[in-house]
Amino acid sequence: MTLDFIRAETLNHPGLVHAFTTRPGGESDGVHASLNLTRSRGDQAAHVAANRDAVRQALGLHALAFANQVHGRTVLRVDGPPKGDQAVGEGDALMTDRPGIGLACQTADCTPILLFDPAHRAVAAIHSGWRGTVQNIAAATVAAMTDAYGTDPARLLAAIGPSISAINYRVGPEVVAEFEAVFDVTGGILSPRDPEGGANLDVGEACRRQLVMAGLPEAAIWRSRLCTYAEAERLFSARRSHHRGESGQFGGQAGIIALAPTG
Repeated sequence: MTLDFIRAETLNHPGLVHAFTTRPGGESDGVHASLNLTRSRGDQAAHVAANRDAVRQALGLHALAFANQVHGRTVLRVDGPPKGDQAVGEGDALMTDRPGIGLACQTADCTPILLFDPAHRAVAAIHSGWRGTVQNIAAATVAAMTDAYGTDPARLLAAIGPSISAINYRVGPEVVAEFEAVFDVTGGILSPRDPEGGANLDVGEACRRQLVMAGLPEAAIWRSRLCTYAEAERLFSARRSHHRGESGQFGGQAGIIALAPTG
């Protein structure tokens, strides 16, 4: 099968493997068609397993590591390949300095972030939905890499993958208030409030600013402008599925990063 990967200029480095997956090229069908990597939304387990293995082989990796994502700020350290197809733990960010293990963050509108420390040869994958962004999981991951590997944030390289765009993502006044409490300046992250107190939210831009505040140079951060909601043929979207009357039944793509296998 032919897989369609999105790649970032900032992560085009020797010895580094990365990709943002898309829908084409897998075995799933129906609302999950076709390269669905998510096991929790009604797809057949055999299809998801085959899709994950296809991605692993295409990237030339020994294993893929997934977490049970809970929209929090826990960062999990991965020091070896997972046992079979088991999740490595409960959390929303993974980090490692071991080659051949692809760290995967699953998304279907939320923001995937990949980090690479070229000096200490360490990587991380982050799932940052609006809840994780309010909790600043991006900065928590940078701090965890600093503690574990001696990472200097100023030398990190980052890629922010496809997520839902602000024009397609209206949130209510409660979510607006959460972001107003976190960011001193919300212009570019939130639109002006509408008559009901809601606004359109750009989570990807919020994540980009958090990486900068965590010490990354702006030039070291690449961001995809693809909108998961708008790109129906190429990307999965939870909100689009909900608007189509398929709430809870949708597939997911992933951001994946790894140090290349050494043997």
